[in-house]
Amino acid sequence: MKLEKVIKQGFLSFVLLVLIVSPLKADTKIENWVQLNQTLSLTDSLSFFAEIQPRISYSEGELSSLIARLAPIYQINSHSSVGAGFLWQPTYSPSASNETRIFLQYIYNHGVSTNSAFTHRFRLEYRAIDTTMDKAYRVRYQLRTLHGWFHSPSLKFLLANELFFNLNTTAVTGPMSGFDQNRLFLGFNYQWNKNISSDVAYLYNYVHRPRSIEDRNNHIFFYALHTSF
Repeated sequence: MKLEKVIKQGFLSFVLLVLIVSPLKADTKIENWVQLNQTLSLTDSLSFFAEIQPRISYSEGELSSLIARLAPIYQINSHSSVGAGFLWQPTYSPSASNETRIFLQYIYNHGVSTNSAFTHRFRLEYRAIDTTMDKAYRVRYQLRTLHGWFHSPSLKFLLANELFFNLNTTAVTGPMSGFDQNRLFLGFNYQWNKNISSDVAYLYNYVHRPRSIEDRNNHIFFYALHTSF
């Protein structure tokens, strides 16, 4: 389809732009993120999603943070779903903090075939961070693509990118309005069976820190296990 070709070309161009313009001088971290996702079907249109994600910092040699996310999901049709959920994220390194979020999300899938699949995910987040008295609002958009470029029908090339933008400026120790961060995924997806799949990827995470002297570059080994029953 022409639309899919335009999206793919535009996405690849954006990936190259991100890599080119990323700052060379930045605080650099090397981490390992493990994401365990479980989707439990309650009815034909309603499901419950749960995620646990420990993040290990090799730079500090310890657990840097932990994410726990819960959300009911309503399937509008074969292409679209909506959800609302809660997240808890304690951070341990390099400094201790605690964050809770309430979020809304919309997911749209298209181009699903043996050769390619595109997923658009939009999230709006209401964030309560204990380092600031103000509440923070953030919007994020992820484009995830899978491409069957291999002989095995179960193995696909994974290319994804997620943009984050803060919608308001908080007190001195909190987020500032504007661009927040970008996450670029390059890796593979393997479908073990109809209910279980895995992602293995290199994740480049650029974090803009306007209140700090340097921005941050995170180089991450990313592994995700997706199960649905």
